[in-house]
Amino acid sequence: MDVTIAAAAAGGTIVVRKNTGADVGTQPRLNFIEGANITLTIADDAVDSEVDITIAGPAASTAWVDAYFPFCNPNSNKGAYAAYLMQDGYQSTVYQTFMIPDDIATITVAEVQLIPEGTGNLRWQCDTDGAACGEDFETNQDSIGASTTAVTTDEKECIDITAAFTEFAGGDTVGIQFIRTGENAGDTVDADVYYLGILIQGTV
Repeated sequence: MDVTIAAAAAGGTIVVRKNTGADVGTQPRLNFIEGANITLTIADDAVDSEVDITIAGPAASTAWVDAYFPFCNPNSNKGAYAAYLMQDGYQSTVYQTFMIPDDIATITVAEVQLIPEGTGNLRWQCDTDGAACGEDFETNQDSIGASTTAVTTDEKECIDITAAFTEFAGGDTVGIQFIRTGENAGDTVDADVYYLGILIQGTV
């Protein structure tokens, strides 16, 4: 939307129109009103002889989703972190179920967070199912095939899995199957890895 503000003589008026259409008013003052999820910042710029109007869209909403493990894990912590042990030399699979917050309209970031006890390439893959209430539980499905990510000993690593969340929206219940193929030659971490959970970020 183009808004043109022109100086007027004392006691004069400003003609306002939207997108080169018909005039919508001829008053001596403009009143900008913030709509839903919109922020306006208006400042008088005497140096440039203008009024500066900044229109900002919705801020990102970040949600940490608690892990849910449907089976017992004998080493469910890394330091003070609750975590799922993914052993070296084996295929380890962790299942997590969570709901995407209702106020998230579009998912912009989805990442798995974990702590490796070795340095190297972590080989992994993941699959996702999702549905709203009243839908078949596999209404939406997505996946990321075999991949490798370089990790460093005792660093908290964040692995981008946004590509496995293209089908989901706010309010969906989502299940994820995250697999570490630790027995594969492409996994060179040569140490255990601790899975912490998932971070979801999106626009509201």
